[in-house]
Amino acid sequence: MVYLVGAGVGNKQYITVRGLELIKACDVLIYDRLLDDSLLEDARADCKKVYVGKERNHHAMKQEEINEILVEMAQKYQQVVRLKGGDSFVFGRGGEEAEALSKKGICYELIPGISSAIAVPELCGIPVTHRGISQDFHVVTGHTAKENTINYQALAQMQGTLVFLMGVHNAGEIADKLIKGGKSADTPIAFLENGGTGKQRVFKTTLGQAEECVKENQIVAPSILVIGETVNLNFYCPKKKVAVLGTKNFQERLRENLWGYDMEEIGTMVVKPLEFSVNLQCEYLVFTSRNGVEIFMKYLSKHKIDMRKLTGIKFAVIGKGTYDALAKYGIYADIMPEKYTTEELSKCLAGCKGKKLILRAKNGSKDLCRYITDYEDIPIYEIVPQNLCDTKADYVVFGSSSAVRAYCSKYKIAGQTLAIGEITGNTLREYGYEPMVAKEYTVEGISTLIHSGICEGGMTFNNILSDSQ
Repeated sequence: MVYLVGAGVGNKQYITVRGLELIKACDVLIYDRLLDDSLLEDARADCKKVYVGKERNHHAMKQEEINEILVEMAQKYQQVVRLKGGDSFVFGRGGEEAEALSKKGICYELIPGISSAIAVPELCGIPVTHRGISQDFHVVTGHTAKENTINYQALAQMQGTLVFLMGVHNAGEIADKLIKGGKSADTPIAFLENGGTGKQRVFKTTLGQAEECVKENQIVAPSILVIGETVNLNFYCPKKKVAVLGTKNFQERLRENLWGYDMEEIGTMVVKPLEFSVNLQCEYLVFTSRNGVEIFMKYLSKHKIDMRKLTGIKFAVIGKGTYDALAKYGIYADIMPEKYTTEELSKCLAGCKGKKLILRAKNGSKDLCRYITDYEDIPIYEIVPQNLCDTKADYVVFGSSSAVRAYCSKYKIAGQTLAIGEITGNTLREYGYEPMVAKEYTVEGISTLIHSGICEGGMTFNNILSDSQ
């Protein structure tokens, strides 16, 4: 079975529930360029991933080759997801892929996606239709502007909104043909770059100044062109931007707890398990994160160590998140400090007799060992940064000290910094920043901090109305 899935636009919060379910369950994921890369991480660890994306002047492979891959994968695997940005049937060539599957007798299902033709203008505050201004809209490919395949004279006579996809590189040609066809050079046009992402930019000008606007502002793909009187409307409600650097699990849980803000991932801290061995002749097992719990449990499974070997061992955890991770396996921690820090956990363990095995990240905080004796500190994973990028967000959230060091060694931070806990906060202070620190050292705690801090001074409904008018 092949599922032709539209991924929507921008980040993965705009994909359909059905589409996300299929990504999590599929055996093979065949994907394009213009989609949120974090969707790939939702696939199973054993899922085969095949990139077939296309870029301007550089096609990874021809459409015919993609069709062949779809057929080949469908003949080898049970569930194949073909993931495309936007919607498969809006300049996505999904129809050609459906035809290729049909010819081979392969079943497929179509999962619609939110097309960028509608979604991106909306996310930028521009409606494609509006009562009394535009009664219709027309979606056109801008990729073939230099060819004579589109009747620009007919388009120029349209009173509705024109939306050009993939047209930024041909903006001058498009504007020139529309003006020659009778469209006024004063007609409003908007360029919407990286719509729906943390890098979204909006530029408004007139048809006569379109080419100059692209050059002056260095507008690049992916960008959408919106032409018509609705461009003069502005229903964009300004939101504070929150940039986040942490593990994928941390980022996803934070996104679930944030509402009303633009959240931008400025990289990911990737958990990489290390080779280790554990002698369970001990009185205490100590965990400082969900990651440690999951890696330890996989270690038991890999080495066929019966859970009954844990009988009699007590468990200590740093906080509620780690406690919940253990509870999933039917183990309820004996020790958890009221304040979720390594120093407080160390104090809790200070009077405990017997050997303690600390299973945590490489280069963990020394505070954990401050008050305890008879322990073995075993690094079972390390956290490494991937895809770090600069940001101009209003608030920058760090989920760990390692995230702070990775980022601050490359970039300076312009916005207010936020830390999940005091240790992360102290690391930010080492780099000269004064962070806001969550009262409760959890995702929920930092979400509460963000909401209470950002809501002050926000736009009122009256501000929005007057601005749009």
